[in-house]
Amino acid sequence: MSSPVSLRRLVSCRHRSLSAIARLQPAAVAAVSGSANLTSRRDISIGILRENYDKWERRVAITPTHVQQLLAEFRGTLPNQLSNIYVQPSQRIFPDSQYKAAGATISECLDEADILLGVKRVASEDDLIPDKTYFFFSHVIKGQPENMALLQAILDKNIQLIDYEAIAEDVKDPSNGKMKKRRLVAFGKYAGIAGMIDTFQCLGRRLLASGYSTPFLNCPQAYIHYDLDEAKRAVSEMGKRIEKDGLPMNLEPLIFAFTGNGNVTNGALEIFKLLPHKMITLEEAKELKNQPGPHRCVYGLMVHQKDIVKKTNGGGEFDVKHYRENPVEYESTFASNVAPLCNVLINGIYWDERYPRLLTKAEASELYENGSNNRHVVRLYVLGDISCDIEGSIEFLEKTTSIDKPFFSWNPTTNEVSDDISDEGIAVMGVDILPTELSVESSKHFGNALMPLLKRLISAGFTKEDDVYEKLPSELANACITQNGSLTPNFKYIEALMNRARTSAAAVHHSVGEPHLLLRITGHLFDSGLINQILDVIEGQDCHFEIEDCIVKRTISGVATKSTLMLRVFSEDNDKLDHVLRKVTLLLDLIDSAEASMQHFDNRVKPNWDQDKVTVLGDKERNILLLGAGKVAASFAEYLGRSKSNTITVASQFEADSMRTAHYATRGKAVTCDLSQPGDKLKYLIEEADIVVSLLPAPMHPMVAEECISLKTDLVTASYESDEMKKLGDRCKEAGIRILNEVGLDPGMDHMSAMKIIDDVKRRGGEITSFSSVCGGLPAPEVANNPLLYKFSWSPLGVMKASQNDAVYRRDGKIVKVEGANLLASAEPFNAWQSLHMECLPNRYSLVDIPVFKTMGLLEDKPVGSISWYDALDKLCKANGSLDLRSYVLSCAQNDRDLALRAFNCLSWLGLKEHTPVSEPSSMVQSFCDILQQHLNFEEGERDMVLMHHDIKAMFANGNVETHTCSLQLFGDTNMTAMCKTVGYTAAIGTKLILEGGIESKGLLLPTSKEIYVPALKLLENEGIIFNEQVYVENIHGEAM
Repeated sequence: MSSPVSLRRLVSCRHRSLSAIARLQPAAVAAVSGSANLTSRRDISIGILRENYDKWERRVAITPTHVQQLLAEFRGTLPNQLSNIYVQPSQRIFPDSQYKAAGATISECLDEADILLGVKRVASEDDLIPDKTYFFFSHVIKGQPENMALLQAILDKNIQLIDYEAIAEDVKDPSNGKMKKRRLVAFGKYAGIAGMIDTFQCLGRRLLASGYSTPFLNCPQAYIHYDLDEAKRAVSEMGKRIEKDGLPMNLEPLIFAFTGNGNVTNGALEIFKLLPHKMITLEEAKELKNQPGPHRCVYGLMVHQKDIVKKTNGGGEFDVKHYRENPVEYESTFASNVAPLCNVLINGIYWDERYPRLLTKAEASELYENGSNNRHVVRLYVLGDISCDIEGSIEFLEKTTSIDKPFFSWNPTTNEVSDDISDEGIAVMGVDILPTELSVESSKHFGNALMPLLKRLISAGFTKEDDVYEKLPSELANACITQNGSLTPNFKYIEALMNRARTSAAAVHHSVGEPHLLLRITGHLFDSGLINQILDVIEGQDCHFEIEDCIVKRTISGVATKSTLMLRVFSEDNDKLDHVLRKVTLLLDLIDSAEASMQHFDNRVKPNWDQDKVTVLGDKERNILLLGAGKVAASFAEYLGRSKSNTITVASQFEADSMRTAHYATRGKAVTCDLSQPGDKLKYLIEEADIVVSLLPAPMHPMVAEECISLKTDLVTASYESDEMKKLGDRCKEAGIRILNEVGLDPGMDHMSAMKIIDDVKRRGGEITSFSSVCGGLPAPEVANNPLLYKFSWSPLGVMKASQNDAVYRRDGKIVKVEGANLLASAEPFNAWQSLHMECLPNRYSLVDIPVFKTMGLLEDKPVGSISWYDALDKLCKANGSLDLRSYVLSCAQNDRDLALRAFNCLSWLGLKEHTPVSEPSSMVQSFCDILQQHLNFEEGERDMVLMHHDIKAMFANGNVETHTCSLQLFGDTNMTAMCKTVGYTAAIGTKLILEGGIESKGLLLPTSKEIYVPALKLLENEGIIFNEQVYVENIHGEAM
């Protein structure tokens, strides 16, 4: 038998190449196999990698103190021991001499080490040593394309990779009771600490640009200090200067607002509170505005979620659980409640696309303008965005910054970014590797979290050939990405993302014209394991798939953010695609920790509609078919899409429109379909649906209604009930279905709000003697900033057509008829909102200068006859005997010089007096609408306004005369226009009432009956759409009232 020395050497070598040793020394191996004590013993060595991926990276995975602890505990122990720790020379915060003193071996070569520890990935794939176990942040688990080459090299070199980012435990989220992943190995609060220190420096530079010299300018960035104690002493000294000398006399009290309540924000507060400070409330912040200087302290304002969002409908107390589960029902109030009060914003909040932004660019611009013009409005000087989420909760964080170039300036007036900090912008700190500025404490904190796991690994005598799930703690096993040249089961999904990275955009395997599903899934796809199970389902059905897009957001403060994956699933077998869709839908419900939602686009010639409907957790899923994806469709999809039992199938001619609208629903499904005429695909869509909703142009409704009657499917529209629709009434009743028309804004809400009053009057024995009603969709007064004082919140062509409809109404007992040709000339003053200076028509439109354009022929649906507007107007002038455009406009304005001047100037503003190309030579009105669309669109941050007003008079037998007024004024917001809300929500509510059995009547229906308008108006109130009703009573006999 071999000597103990040779055996010990043999066991040590076994970890590096057991098979080679077996070939060279079979007898010795056999001898080892015969010794129970020796075979169970394994020597492990650890290597600490050089950090060379970023010049600023000075953190380490374990410190010299940790090295000393490991060697003291495991060197020379049985059955398993730690034979050595090798350290590559590097620029790390702890010098090599400290590691050597702790017992480590300083060596360029790490070939002898079994386990290699780093922080960041290696700089080059060539630096990877084959057949080793590596620990580092690889940034591959979400398929990041820039790191797929690294992952491939790891597989090729038979490396076992354990990623710190995936080392996590399951914990319960107290806000919703659901399980989520919490990272165990991270850098804790040090991003917040370093970010606060750097923000002080940023503030000093920004105040200097405004002419103020302050102690903040002398506060160096965090990395200048060796450790946190030194940094804290510097901040404390700065605080003493502020307390002793005060801040500049003319400088307002400096208010620092803090968002978030996690490690990041707590770290920032720890540093902030080293200054002389006072924590204040929002109400106290308002009182501080007028206090004169010099101020000898700074003020801290903790911003809570209830301070920065509110329900869109304004109802009820703030419920954080409801907000997190239903963020689409909320809007941000930060710009109005908090931003005007703070000078420095420290942002540590978690955010993803479901939530309203904390502060948009438009809001910041308005805030800055107010701050420039109003001395009572506090100006936001600095944003310290520690969350570092590009264009996230703070939209003007347009880029991350580096330690050597930590700041930039964003100009709210010009929307320009500059590396120079000036008086004309908001200074921004957006460093994305803040913890490395405090490398000493960050490394100690990180190593303390890693040490228990390393000790368990060493104690288990683990080597890379062992089964990770048997030998490793579950926290490490679940973080093992690669082993034995393959991805581990938890991370098999990355293979598809790697293939996407290898394949160029031009090399597409399948045509998008082939039958397939396009799935857009958003959630915690990777941490929850959802993505793995989705790909298992697809592969289990032998379907091919291609990754269309993968959007990965960085982890913030140890909390995983949501990712978005778009993939196309191809198969000629409809059953297989149906199975994939059902299984994926079910997975979204079963894996709570994913918090996932899905929209899908169905591109199949003939889907298998005969299969049973999907059931989710015992509730039958309703399939709601929405035809049309225009400007008002989003609110419909959002309202009914809040329920997980509703699938909103959005059909449109254009894939982008249907996908965009479907995105508003928790379960949205997008379909492209030619809706202009009957066809098999439309028939199949209706056949599958539980109800159909048409937001198409009104002339298309009869065709849709014919199909719904044939297939006995209920139908809802938001348009006036035309003569063609009325003819279908008897057939509709025979089919036993409901066709509910006129459930939008006008028609719809006007009927319901008026009938509520009229029915009440009749119930009390009164008689209606007068009724008038007006409605309009307009820009809010502050954005009516063009010659027409108008912007489009619905279809421009629809507006033009509505402006030419005939009108019939009764006035003073007489029937008044207005032909469409004269409609726009019949405008009258309307004074319900006197400050708005409006006119009303016997229709729904109020553009002052449009009558002139109509007379000129710009609203006619005929060929233009020219390729430029200059030539088109010139032809119109000559055809009507005018010498030039000015005289032609004057004649069309019936010699009203003021009106002609406004119209002429408007033509100039629209660019029609120049050689602007005609967009649609075959149609004058379409081309004119295209021009209007270009110039009259709402810009980002601008809001629209909907107005509705009824005047109703009633006479009673006792001589009482009641005058009822009923008014609605609703403004749009950053999420949705007022026009979209009022049309889409109303149609959705009508749909909801039918689906839930609230409407028993069959046949053609209007929302003028109590069974419809009573619950509908109540549901609209829940969305913040509330009518203001007043009644004035007088007695014609002079009796006391």
